[in-house]
Amino acid sequence: MSLRARVVLSIALVFVIGMSGGAGLAGWHARRSIDQELRAGLVGGQQTLRRAFDGLSRSDHPARELTQLVATFDGDRHVRAVLLSDQGRVLAASQPFASRRTAPAWFDRFMRSDLAPVRVATPGAVRGYSAIVLQSVPANDVGDVWLEFSDVAGSLAVVCTLGFALIYLTIGRALRPLQDLSESFVLIGSGDYRARVRERGPPELSQLARGFNSMAGRLAAMETRNRALEEQLLTLQDEERADLARDLHDEIGPYLFAVNVDAAMVGQLAQDRRLMEIPDRLASIQAAVGHMQSHVRDILGRLRPTRAVELGLNAAIEDVIAFWRARHGDITFDVRLLEDEAVVDEAQKETIYRVVQESLNNAVRHGRPNRIEVVVSAGPGGEIITRISDNGSKARSPKASRVEQSGYGLIGMRERVAASGGSLSINQGGGEPGWTVIARLPAMARDRGRPSEVLA
Repeated sequence: MSLRARVVLSIALVFVIGMSGGAGLAGWHARRSIDQELRAGLVGGQQTLRRAFDGLSRSDHPARELTQLVATFDGDRHVRAVLLSDQGRVLAASQPFASRRTAPAWFDRFMRSDLAPVRVATPGAVRGYSAIVLQSVPANDVGDVWLEFSDVAGSLAVVCTLGFALIYLTIGRALRPLQDLSESFVLIGSGDYRARVRERGPPELSQLARGFNSMAGRLAAMETRNRALEEQLLTLQDEERADLARDLHDEIGPYLFAVNVDAAMVGQLAQDRRLMEIPDRLASIQAAVGHMQSHVRDILGRLRPTRAVELGLNAAIEDVIAFWRARHGDITFDVRLLEDEAVVDEAQKETIYRVVQESLNNAVRHGRPNRIEVVVSAGPGGEIITRISDNGSKARSPKASRVEQSGYGLIGMRERVAASGGSLSINQGGGEPGWTVIARLPAMARDRGRPSEVLA
Protein backbone atom coordinates (compact mmCIF):
# COMPACT_ATOMS: atom_id res chain seq x y z
CA MET A 1 0.00 0.00 0.00
CA SER A 2 1.34 3.40 -0.96
CA LEU A 3 2.18 6.05 1.61
CA ARG A 4 -0.57 8.29 0.27
CA ALA A 5 -3.18 5.54 0.67
CA ARG A 6 -1.97 4.81 4.20
CA VAL A 7 -2.25 8.45 5.24
CA VAL A 8 -5.73 8.84 3.73
CA LEU A 9 -6.85 5.52 5.25
CA SER A 10 -5.56 6.59 8.67
CA ILE A 11 -7.43 9.89 8.45
CA ALA A 12 -10.58 8.06 7.31
CA LEU A 13 -10.28 5.61 10.19
CA VAL A 14 -9.95 8.42 12.72
CA PHE A 15 -12.90 10.21 11.13
CA VAL A 16 -15.08 7.07 11.15
CA ILE A 17 -14.25 6.40 14.80
CA GLY A 18 -15.07 10.01 15.67
CA MET A 19 -18.32 9.95 13.69
CA SER A 20 -19.35 6.64 15.25
CA GLY A 21 -18.75 7.99 18.72
CA GLY A 22 -20.57 11.21 17.92
CA ALA A 23 -23.49 9.38 16.33
CA GLY A 24 -23.79 7.05 19.32
CA LEU A 25 -23.77 9.96 21.75
CA ALA A 26 -26.29 11.92 19.67
CA GLY A 27 -28.53 8.86 19.45
CA TRP A 28 -28.44 8.38 23.19
CA HIS A 29 -29.43 12.01 23.74
CA ALA A 30 -32.18 11.72 21.09
CA ARG A 31 -33.57 8.60 22.76
CA ARG A 32 -33.65 10.34 26.13
CA SER A 33 -35.38 13.32 24.51
CA ILE A 34 -38.02 11.05 22.93
CA ASP A 35 -38.54 9.28 26.23
CA GLN A 36 -39.05 12.58 28.03
CA GLU A 37 -41.48 13.81 25.36
CA LEU A 38 -43.54 10.64 25.62
CA ARG A 39 -43.59 10.70 29.40
CA ALA A 40 -44.66 14.33 29.33
CA GLY A 41 -47.42 13.42 26.89
CA LEU A 42 -48.69 10.64 29.15
CA VAL A 43 -48.66 12.93 32.20
CA GLY A 44 -50.51 15.62 30.29
CA GLY A 45 -53.04 13.09 29.11
CA GLN A 46 -53.67 11.85 32.66
CA GLN A 47 -54.30 15.40 33.83
CA THR A 48 -56.72 15.98 30.99
CA LEU A 49 -58.64 12.81 31.83
CA ARG A 50 -58.88 13.58 35.54
CA ARG A 51 -60.19 17.09 34.90
CA ALA A 52 -62.76 15.66 32.49
CA PHE A 53 -63.80 12.91 34.93
CA ASP A 54 -64.60 15.51 37.61
CA GLY A 55 -67.50 16.79 35.52
CA LEU A 56 -68.92 13.43 34.37
CA SER A 57 -71.02 12.97 37.50
CA ARG A 58 -73.06 16.06 36.55
CA SER A 59 -73.40 15.14 32.90
CA ASP A 60 -76.72 13.92 31.46
CA HIS A 61 -74.94 11.80 28.85
CA PRO A 62 -71.70 10.45 30.44
CA ALA A 63 -71.22 7.78 27.73
CA ARG A 64 -71.24 10.43 25.02
CA GLU A 65 -68.87 12.55 27.08
CA LEU A 66 -66.41 9.66 27.40
CA THR A 67 -66.49 9.04 23.68
CA GLN A 68 -65.93 12.72 22.96
CA LEU A 69 -63.15 12.77 25.57
CA VAL A 70 -61.31 9.98 23.72
CA ALA A 71 -61.81 11.84 20.44
CA THR A 72 -60.02 14.90 21.84
CA PHE A 73 -56.83 12.87 21.60
CA ASP A 74 -57.16 12.53 17.80
CA GLY A 75 -54.10 13.95 16.03
CA ASP A 76 -51.96 13.85 19.16
CA ARG A 77 -48.29 13.15 18.31
CA HIS A 78 -47.39 11.36 21.52
CA VAL A 79 -50.44 9.70 23.08
CA ARG A 80 -53.23 7.37 21.94
CA ALA A 81 -56.37 7.04 24.12
CA VAL A 82 -58.44 3.81 24.25
CA LEU A 83 -61.84 3.50 26.01
CA LEU A 84 -62.49 0.06 27.55
CA SER A 85 -65.76 -1.53 28.66
CA ASP A 86 -66.35 -3.44 31.87
CA GLN A 87 -65.47 -6.61 30.00
CA GLY A 88 -62.21 -5.08 28.61
CA ARG A 89 -63.52 -4.55 25.08
CA VAL A 90 -62.32 -1.50 23.12
CA LEU A 91 -65.28 0.81 22.77
CA ALA A 92 -63.46 3.78 21.23
CA ALA A 93 -59.87 4.75 20.33
CA SER A 94 -58.26 7.95 19.23
CA GLN A 95 -56.35 8.31 15.98
CA PRO A 96 -52.84 9.74 16.65
CA PHE A 97 -51.05 11.94 14.16
CA ALA A 98 -49.64 9.78 11.35
CA SER A 99 -46.37 11.20 10.09
CA ARG A 100 -45.03 10.32 6.67
CA ARG A 101 -41.53 10.31 8.08
CA THR A 102 -40.93 6.64 8.74
CA ALA A 103 -37.63 5.34 10.09
CA PRO A 104 -36.02 2.03 9.19
CA ALA A 105 -36.85 -0.87 11.47
CA TRP A 106 -33.34 -1.06 12.95
CA PHE A 107 -33.38 2.66 13.79
CA ASP A 108 -36.91 2.43 15.18
CA ARG A 109 -35.87 -0.45 17.47
CA PHE A 110 -32.86 1.51 18.67
CA MET A 111 -34.74 4.75 19.37
CA ARG A 112 -38.12 3.37 20.57
CA SER A 113 -38.89 3.98 24.22
CA ASP A 114 -41.06 1.20 25.65
CA LEU A 115 -43.20 3.01 28.20
CA ALA A 116 -45.95 1.08 29.98
CA PRO A 117 -49.50 2.22 29.14
CA VAL A 118 -51.25 4.36 31.76
CA ARG A 119 -54.73 3.17 32.88
CA VAL A 120 -57.08 5.83 34.24
CA ALA A 121 -60.28 4.33 35.75
CA THR A 122 -63.59 5.97 34.90
CA PRO A 123 -65.79 7.33 37.71
CA GLY A 124 -68.02 4.71 39.36
CA ALA A 125 -71.16 6.63 38.45
CA VAL A 126 -70.56 5.87 34.78
CA ARG A 127 -71.70 2.31 34.28
CA GLY A 128 -70.50 0.03 31.47
CA TYR A 129 -67.10 1.62 31.22
CA SER A 130 -63.98 0.57 33.15
CA ALA A 131 -61.13 2.88 32.13
CA ILE A 132 -59.35 4.90 29.49
CA VAL A 133 -55.87 3.61 28.64
CA LEU A 134 -53.22 6.07 27.44
CA GLN A 135 -50.56 4.53 25.17
CA SER A 136 -47.30 6.25 24.05
CA VAL A 137 -46.83 6.79 20.29
CA PRO A 138 -43.04 7.09 19.56
CA ALA A 139 -43.23 6.68 15.76
CA ASN A 140 -43.61 10.40 15.06
CA ASP A 141 -40.65 11.46 17.19
CA VAL A 142 -38.49 8.61 15.86
CA GLY A 143 -39.37 9.67 12.30
CA ASP A 144 -38.37 13.27 13.02
CA VAL A 145 -35.06 12.14 14.52
CA TRP A 146 -34.42 9.87 11.54
CA LEU A 147 -35.04 12.78 9.15
CA GLU A 148 -32.56 14.96 11.02
CA PHE A 149 -30.07 12.11 11.18
CA SER A 150 -30.41 11.49 7.43
CA ASP A 151 -29.86 15.15 6.61
CA VAL A 152 -26.77 15.37 8.85
CA ALA A 153 -25.38 12.06 7.55
CA GLY A 154 -25.88 13.15 3.96
CA SER A 155 -24.19 16.48 4.57
CA LEU A 156 -21.30 14.78 6.34
CA ALA A 157 -20.97 12.27 3.51
CA VAL A 158 -20.68 15.05 0.95
CA VAL A 159 -18.24 16.99 3.11
CA CYS A 160 -16.17 13.87 3.81
CA THR A 161 -16.05 12.92 0.15
CA LEU A 162 -14.85 16.36 -0.83
CA GLY A 163 -12.45 16.46 2.14
CA PHE A 164 -10.92 13.07 1.35
CA ALA A 165 -10.55 14.01 -2.30
CA LEU A 166 -8.81 17.23 -1.30
CA ILE A 167 -6.59 15.38 1.21
CA TYR A 168 -5.75 12.74 -1.40
CA LEU A 169 -4.76 15.36 -3.96
CA THR A 170 -2.87 17.47 -1.41
CA ILE A 171 -0.90 14.53 -0.05
CA GLY A 172 -0.21 13.27 -3.54
CA ARG A 173 1.13 16.65 -4.56
CA ALA A 174 3.19 16.91 -1.37
CA LEU A 175 4.64 13.41 -1.75
CA ARG A 176 5.33 13.66 -5.48
CA PRO A 177 8.95 14.71 -4.80
CA LEU A 178 9.40 11.39 -2.97
CA GLN A 179 8.41 9.54 -6.13
CA ASP A 180 10.91 11.62 -8.09
CA LEU A 181 13.55 10.80 -5.47
CA SER A 182 12.73 7.09 -5.68
CA GLU A 183 13.09 7.08 -9.47
CA SER A 184 16.31 9.09 -9.26
CA PHE A 185 17.77 6.71 -6.67
CA VAL A 186 17.13 3.86 -9.11
CA LEU A 187 19.12 5.77 -11.74
CA ILE A 188 21.91 6.46 -9.24
CA GLY A 189 21.98 2.77 -8.32
CA SER A 190 22.37 1.86 -11.99
CA GLY A 191 25.38 4.17 -12.29
CA ASP A 192 23.72 7.17 -13.95
CA TYR A 193 24.94 10.05 -11.77
CA ARG A 194 23.32 12.68 -13.99
CA ALA A 195 19.98 12.15 -12.22
CA ARG A 196 18.61 15.28 -10.55
CA VAL A 197 15.29 16.09 -8.85
CA ARG A 198 13.34 19.33 -8.74
CA GLU A 199 13.55 21.13 -5.42
CA ARG A 200 9.86 21.51 -4.69
CA GLY A 201 7.23 20.55 -2.14
CA PRO A 202 7.31 21.12 1.62
CA PRO A 203 10.51 22.54 3.14
CA GLU A 204 11.55 19.12 4.45
CA LEU A 205 11.24 17.46 1.04
CA SER A 206 12.82 20.45 -0.70
CA GLN A 207 15.82 20.18 1.63
CA LEU A 208 15.97 16.44 0.96
CA ALA A 209 15.98 17.14 -2.79
CA ARG A 210 18.84 19.63 -2.39
CA GLY A 211 20.81 17.05 -0.43
CA PHE A 212 20.16 14.43 -3.11
CA ASN A 213 21.29 16.75 -5.91
CA SER A 214 24.42 17.63 -3.95
CA MET A 215 25.15 13.95 -3.38
CA ALA A 216 24.57 13.14 -7.07
CA GLY A 217 26.91 15.98 -8.08
CA ARG A 218 29.65 14.70 -5.79
CA LEU A 219 29.19 11.16 -7.09
CA ALA A 220 29.39 12.42 -10.67
CA ALA A 221 32.57 14.36 -9.86
CA MET A 222 34.05 11.29 -8.17
CA GLU A 223 33.19 9.16 -11.18
CA THR A 224 34.84 11.71 -13.48
CA ARG A 225 37.97 11.74 -11.29
CA ASN A 226 38.02 7.96 -11.15
CA ARG A 227 37.82 7.73 -14.93
CA ALA A 228 40.58 10.29 -15.27
CA LEU A 229 42.69 8.38 -12.75
CA GLU A 230 42.09 5.13 -14.63
CA GLU A 231 43.18 6.75 -17.87
CA GLN A 232 46.19 8.30 -16.16
CA LEU A 233 47.05 4.99 -14.54
CA LEU A 234 47.00 3.29 -17.92
CA THR A 235 49.15 6.07 -19.38
CA LEU A 236 51.61 5.85 -16.50
CA GLN A 237 51.73 2.08 -16.88
CA ASP A 238 52.50 2.48 -20.57
CA GLU A 239 55.20 5.05 -19.77
CA GLU A 240 56.66 2.81 -17.08
CA ARG A 241 56.68 -0.15 -19.46
CA ALA A 242 58.38 2.00 -22.08
CA ASP A 243 60.98 3.10 -19.48
CA LEU A 244 61.58 -0.50 -18.42
CA ALA A 245 61.88 -1.61 -22.03
CA ARG A 246 64.34 1.20 -22.74
CA ASP A 247 66.38 0.38 -19.64
CA LEU A 248 66.45 -3.31 -20.53
CA HIS A 249 67.44 -2.49 -24.09
CA ASP A 250 70.03 0.18 -23.24
CA GLU A 251 71.49 -1.29 -20.04
CA ILE A 252 70.90 -5.05 -19.97
CA GLY A 253 71.00 -5.76 -23.72
CA PRO A 254 74.57 -4.59 -24.41
CA TYR A 255 75.94 -6.40 -21.37
CA LEU A 256 74.14 -9.60 -22.34
CA PHE A 257 75.69 -9.31 -25.77
CA ALA A 258 79.08 -8.69 -24.18
CA VAL A 259 78.68 -11.73 -21.92
CA ASN A 260 77.71 -13.83 -24.91
CA VAL A 261 80.78 -12.63 -26.84
CA ASP A 262 83.10 -13.19 -23.86
CA ALA A 263 81.66 -16.68 -23.27
CA ALA A 264 82.24 -17.56 -26.92
CA MET A 265 85.81 -16.22 -26.68
CA VAL A 266 86.44 -18.31 -23.57
CA GLY A 267 85.39 -21.38 -25.52
CA GLN A 268 87.57 -20.40 -28.46
CA LEU A 269 90.59 -19.67 -26.20
CA ALA A 270 90.13 -23.01 -24.46
CA GLN A 271 90.00 -24.76 -27.82
CA ASP A 272 93.16 -22.90 -28.95
CA ARG A 273 94.76 -23.71 -25.57
CA ARG A 274 95.34 -19.99 -24.89
CA LEU A 275 94.59 -20.50 -21.22
CA MET A 276 96.40 -17.40 -19.99
CA GLU A 277 93.82 -15.13 -21.65
CA ILE A 278 90.77 -16.92 -20.20
CA PRO A 279 90.88 -15.23 -16.72
CA ASP A 280 90.60 -11.77 -18.31
CA ARG A 281 87.52 -12.84 -20.24
CA LEU A 282 85.96 -14.40 -17.14
CA ALA A 283 86.61 -11.20 -15.18
CA SER A 284 84.87 -9.25 -17.94
CA ILE A 285 81.88 -11.62 -17.74
CA GLN A 286 81.71 -11.21 -13.96
CA ALA A 287 81.81 -7.42 -14.24
CA ALA A 288 79.01 -7.45 -16.82
CA VAL A 289 76.89 -9.79 -14.67
CA GLY A 290 77.48 -7.57 -11.60
CA HIS A 291 76.39 -4.51 -13.53
CA MET A 292 73.24 -6.31 -14.73
CA GLN A 293 72.45 -7.50 -11.21
CA SER A 294 72.71 -3.95 -9.88
CA HIS A 295 70.47 -2.64 -12.62
CA VAL A 296 67.94 -5.45 -12.09
CA ARG A 297 67.78 -4.53 -8.40
CA ASP A 298 67.02 -0.94 -9.39
CA ILE A 299 64.25 -2.12 -11.70
CA LEU A 300 62.77 -4.31 -8.97
CA GLY A 301 62.85 -1.35 -6.61
CA ARG A 302 60.86 0.68 -9.11
CA LEU A 303 58.36 -2.15 -9.63
CA ARG A 304 57.88 -2.50 -5.88
CA PRO A 305 58.22 1.00 -4.35
CA THR A 306 59.43 1.13 -0.79
CA ARG A 307 56.82 2.16 1.74
CA ALA A 308 57.88 4.96 3.99
CA VAL A 309 56.64 3.02 7.00
CA GLU A 310 59.05 0.18 6.31
CA LEU A 311 62.36 2.03 6.33
CA GLY A 312 61.32 5.29 7.92
CA LEU A 313 60.36 8.53 6.19
CA ASN A 314 63.86 10.01 5.95
CA ALA A 315 65.37 6.74 4.70
CA ALA A 316 62.68 6.38 2.04
CA ILE A 317 63.17 9.96 0.79
CA GLU A 318 66.96 9.55 0.77
CA ASP A 319 66.51 6.35 -1.22
CA VAL A 320 64.40 7.98 -3.93
CA ILE A 321 66.83 10.92 -4.12
CA ALA A 322 69.77 8.51 -4.41
CA PHE A 323 67.95 6.85 -7.31
CA TRP A 324 67.77 10.12 -9.28
CA ARG A 325 71.23 11.29 -8.16
CA ALA A 326 72.78 8.11 -9.59
CA ARG A 327 71.16 8.75 -12.97
CA HIS A 328 71.54 12.53 -13.12
CA GLY A 329 74.84 13.44 -11.59
CA ASP A 330 74.53 16.98 -12.93
CA ILE A 331 71.62 17.76 -10.57
CA THR A 332 72.39 19.09 -7.09
CA PHE A 333 69.96 17.93 -4.41
CA ASP A 334 69.53 20.12 -1.32
CA VAL A 335 67.75 17.96 1.28
CA ARG A 336 66.52 19.00 4.75
CA LEU A 337 64.37 16.52 6.64
CA LEU A 338 62.84 16.10 10.09
CA GLU A 339 65.15 14.91 12.82
CA ASP A 340 62.29 13.39 14.82
CA GLU A 341 59.89 11.42 12.66
CA ALA A 342 57.66 10.70 15.67
CA VAL A 343 55.74 13.94 15.01
CA VAL A 344 54.33 12.37 11.83
CA ASP A 345 51.98 9.39 11.87
CA GLU A 346 52.29 6.47 9.47
CA ALA A 347 49.63 7.68 7.03
CA GLN A 348 51.25 11.12 6.82
CA LYS A 349 54.67 9.53 6.23
CA GLU A 350 53.28 7.65 3.25
CA THR A 351 51.63 10.83 1.91
CA ILE A 352 54.83 12.89 2.28
CA TYR A 353 56.90 10.20 0.59
CA ARG A 354 54.52 9.96 -2.39
CA VAL A 355 54.45 13.76 -2.79
CA VAL A 356 58.26 13.87 -2.82
CA GLN A 357 58.51 10.90 -5.19
CA GLU A 358 56.01 12.30 -7.72
CA SER A 359 57.43 15.84 -7.53
CA LEU A 360 60.99 14.62 -8.16
CA ASN A 361 59.78 12.46 -11.01
CA ASN A 362 58.04 15.43 -12.71
CA ALA A 363 60.95 17.81 -12.08
CA VAL A 364 63.66 15.50 -13.43
CA ARG A 365 61.75 14.21 -16.42
CA HIS A 366 60.16 17.42 -17.62
CA GLY A 367 62.01 20.41 -16.16
CA ARG A 368 65.71 19.61 -16.87
CA PRO A 369 66.81 21.37 -13.62
CA ASN A 370 70.35 21.48 -12.22
CA ARG A 371 69.19 22.07 -8.65
CA ILE A 372 66.31 20.56 -6.62
CA GLU A 373 65.47 21.43 -3.03
CA VAL A 374 63.53 19.03 -0.79
CA VAL A 375 62.46 20.30 2.63
CA VAL A 376 60.24 18.52 5.17
CA SER A 377 59.67 20.60 8.29
CA ALA A 378 57.07 21.87 10.74
CA GLY A 379 55.17 25.11 10.49
CA PRO A 380 53.37 27.06 13.19
CA GLY A 381 51.14 24.92 15.37
CA GLY A 382 52.91 21.70 14.40
CA GLU A 383 51.70 21.73 10.77
CA ILE A 384 53.94 19.52 8.62
CA ILE A 385 55.11 21.27 5.46
CA THR A 386 56.71 19.48 2.53
CA ARG A 387 58.28 21.67 -0.16
CA ILE A 388 59.92 20.53 -3.38
CA SER A 389 61.27 23.25 -5.65
CA ASP A 390 63.45 23.16 -8.76
CA ASN A 391 65.03 25.65 -11.14
CA GLY A 392 64.06 23.81 -14.30
CA SER A 393 62.73 25.44 -17.42
CA LYS A 394 59.29 27.00 -17.09
CA ALA A 395 58.57 26.19 -20.74
CA ARG A 396 58.03 22.44 -20.64
CA SER A 397 57.90 20.08 -23.53
CA PRO A 398 54.54 19.49 -25.25
CA LYS A 399 54.32 16.17 -23.45
CA ALA A 400 54.98 17.80 -20.10
CA SER A 401 52.34 20.45 -20.75
CA ARG A 402 49.79 17.74 -21.40
CA VAL A 403 50.85 16.00 -18.22
CA GLU A 404 50.38 19.14 -16.13
CA GLN A 405 47.07 20.03 -17.74
CA SER A 406 45.60 16.54 -17.47
CA GLY A 407 47.08 16.03 -14.00
CA TYR A 408 49.09 12.82 -14.43
CA GLY A 409 50.18 11.99 -10.92
CA LEU A 410 48.97 15.34 -9.59
CA ILE A 411 45.44 14.12 -8.90
CA GLY A 412 46.92 11.20 -6.98
CA MET A 413 48.95 13.62 -4.86
CA ARG A 414 45.93 15.84 -4.23
CA GLU A 415 43.80 12.85 -3.25
CA ARG A 416 46.41 11.60 -0.78
CA VAL A 417 46.91 15.04 0.78
CA ALA A 418 43.16 15.68 0.98
CA ALA A 419 42.63 12.27 2.61
CA SER A 420 45.09 13.35 5.32
CA GLY A 421 43.18 16.60 5.84
CA GLY A 422 45.82 18.80 4.18
CA SER A 423 46.22 20.99 1.12
CA LEU A 424 48.46 20.92 -1.95
CA SER A 425 49.66 23.85 -4.07
CA ILE A 426 51.75 23.76 -7.26
CA ASN A 427 53.17 27.08 -8.49
CA GLN A 428 55.71 28.46 -10.90
CA GLY A 429 58.72 30.20 -9.44
CA GLY A 430 57.43 33.72 -10.10
CA GLY A 431 60.15 35.63 -11.92
CA GLU A 432 62.56 32.72 -11.51
CA PRO A 433 62.51 29.52 -13.55
CA GLY A 434 61.25 26.31 -12.02
CA TRP A 435 58.28 24.99 -10.08
CA THR A 436 57.41 24.63 -6.40
CA VAL A 437 55.19 21.98 -4.85
CA ILE A 438 54.02 22.60 -1.26
CA ALA A 439 51.98 20.09 0.74
CA ARG A 440 50.62 21.08 4.14
CA LEU A 441 49.43 18.39 6.54
CA PRO A 442 47.69 19.10 9.86
CA ALA A 443 49.46 18.43 13.14
CA MET A 444 48.87 15.15 14.93
CA ALA A 445 46.28 15.07 17.71
CA ARG A 446 49.03 14.26 20.22
CA ASP A 447 52.29 16.22 20.02
CA ARG A 448 55.16 13.76 20.51
CA GLY A 449 58.10 15.90 19.51
CA ARG A 450 59.41 18.98 17.82
CA PRO A 451 60.89 19.01 14.30
CA SER A 452 64.36 20.20 13.64
CA GLU A 453 63.44 23.11 11.32
CA VAL A 454 60.59 25.53 10.76
CA LEU A 455 59.94 27.03 7.36
CA ALA A 456 59.29 30.77 7.34
